[in-house]
Amino acid sequence: MKLIVRLLTRIVILAALAIALSFAIPVFVHRNAYNKAVLADINNPSAENNTILLKERAENQRVVRATHLEATGVLFVLMSLSWFLIHKWPGKSPSPR
Repeated sequence: MKLIVRLLTRIVILAALAIALSFAIPVFVHRNAYNKAVLADINNPSAENNTILLKERAENQRVVRATHLEATGVLFVLMSLSWFLIHKWPGKSPSPR
């Protein structure tokens, strides 16, 4: 039971750190379609151009969320592997047991 609690605690801590680190890093999305929509809305502010701009902005936000989720997964795996290697490497363990 103690092992399960320790593993669950480790997973929760690593997941929280991965989420915090991945969302702290800004994501810059450069899409020509969004740039064209912004320029069209600036040059001719109409309802049609505004609708196109809102659709392109939603697509940019979708790309940003997907990038954050991918970064969270990669960070979680990397931190889990490093934690495993540090504690299971032959030799002296850094934490007393």
